[in-house]
Amino acid sequence: MPNVKLRPYARPAMWRKLSFANWREPRDPQVYGRVEVDMGRAIQFARTESERTGEKVTPTHLVVRALALALARCPEANVLMRWSRIYQREEVDIFCQVAIPGEKPDLSGATIRRADTKGPAELARELAQRAARVREGTDKELGATQRMLAWMPTFLARFVIWMAGLLSYTFNLDLRWLGLPRDPFGGAMVTSVGSLGIDEGYPPLVPMSRVSLLICAGRIEEKPVVRDGQIVIRPVSVLTCTFDHRLMDGLIAGRLATHVIGYLSDPQKHEGAAPGATDPTEAAPLPPSPA
Repeated sequence: MPNVKLRPYARPAMWRKLSFANWREPRDPQVYGRVEVDMGRAIQFARTESERTGEKVTPTHLVVRALALALARCPEANVLMRWSRIYQREEVDIFCQVAIPGEKPDLSGATIRRADTKGPAELARELAQRAARVREGTDKELGATQRMLAWMPTFLARFVIWMAGLLSYTFNLDLRWLGLPRDPFGGAMVTSVGSLGIDEGYPPLVPMSRVSLLICAGRIEEKPVVRDGQIVIRPVSVLTCTFDHRLMDGLIAGRLATHVIGYLSDPQKHEGAAPGATDPTEAAPLPPSPA
């Protein structure tokens, strides 16, 4: 008796034959999701904090802050896999991707350590300083690694990255004595395609980072939404999430989303009233750039 009753399939089309030649059985554990968030109060709060502190606080900084607090409240999502076992991280570190302009545009980033303990203005100041060093090529954490990989051929770089991940994460060894930064990517990533004028994106997880969660913030645009049975125009941003299904499921992702949306819907409520803070009930005007 066969395990499954089967019969031969009709001769496959050429595209299906090409598909068989190109891909194997699915082995990718990535899951994608999206939510639309009313950013009216987040925009106003960012402006108020910028005026109060002198730091340029943007909605993207508030996304980082929201995710950091969410991971602190949902530690089951702040995890790492090694030796086929799940380990919980003791600190909330978030990697923020940074675009590097020039003749050959590139992508790098900066890790905010213990991001859950830093307010929006402190996050904005630290990220601005780190992003400037990354763009100048003077960042100590990633600079040495980037310079080392720049001259390597691809096959050698692939081996070095694999070996560094094996030693750093699987064996959990501190390799700073070799010039490699400690846990360079943290436990989660945040990127903004909104600053590039893109509505939404679904970036993949980077295998070498061992990061299990990535949030992408899209462009803020005015959209009709329903409030108290009435259609009103509000500034809305699409947040997408990519997560590793081996480490997270829909229940955990839902808890994280609830915390992130709750914070962005009213940051002032979560941060506490600040001098000069307002609590707008109408949509705030859109900023020239959301990042």
